[in-house]
Amino acid sequence: MSHIFLALYLIIVGLTILFGLNLPAWIAGILALVAGVLMLVERFGFRVSKKVD
Repeated sequence: MSHIFLALYLIIVGLTILFGLNLPAWIAGILALVAGVLMLVERFGFRVSKKVD
């Protein structure tokens, strides 16, 4: 899941550099933040799952 957000971030940054898109900086910032948090969560193995009784 984190790779999807990282790919979106890189695509947005690349398009902004190549074509000068006028996107607010907070859009790229949020994508980078989500990708980073998800990578840390995946790296350290935190899981969110329903408890089965």
